[in-house]
Amino acid sequence: MIRDDRHELGRKIRELRKEKGLTMRQLAEKVGVNYTTIHRVETGRVSPSVVMLSRIAHELGRSVVSLLEDNRTQVTVIRKEDQTEVHSEKMRLRLLVPEGVVNDKFSISLGKADSGEFVDPHQTRGFELAFMLRGRCVFKYDGRDYELKEGDLVYFDGNVWHSVVALEPMEFIALYFRE
Repeated sequence: MIRDDRHELGRKIRELRKEKGLTMRQLAEKVGVNYTTIHRVETGRVSPSVVMLSRIAHELGRSVVSLLEDNRTQVTVIRKEDQTEVHSEKMRLRLLVPEGVVNDKFSISLGKADSGEFVDPHQTRGFELAFMLRGRCVFKYDGRDYELKEGDLVYFDGNVWHSVVALEPMEFIALYFRE
């Protein structure tokens, strides 16, 4: 991001923060950074990472795109080091496109799991889409079992109870459309 773009972005963030009635310290606390970082972003001294910009946009009730509207470039690059990763015993999930990059209700993740149940029965608000990159699993949805393999895609209402059991090590792309 060039210097003028940083200043314009910082100005927008400052205006939106003030509209929300937040101080820089309050926004910093909500975003999980220190006051100085928010001050530097708002004054255009630094460009926030995609992850930080996503968090700022979320806290301000806006999409990342709306913050970048006037100075939007043709390319958005999300570096590997800016992609949040979550690990558990059962699964590894990398957030490829965090909330706010497209809009505040959409995200994309890359998931990997070993054999066995790795997504316990649960419900989510909105719809989900998963594309199987490799491996096999049983997708359990509303009392029915669906065996999925490499190349298969499943789209469903997340409000309905669902879980997943990997029949072998697997990898998938998941898209989340929140309500």
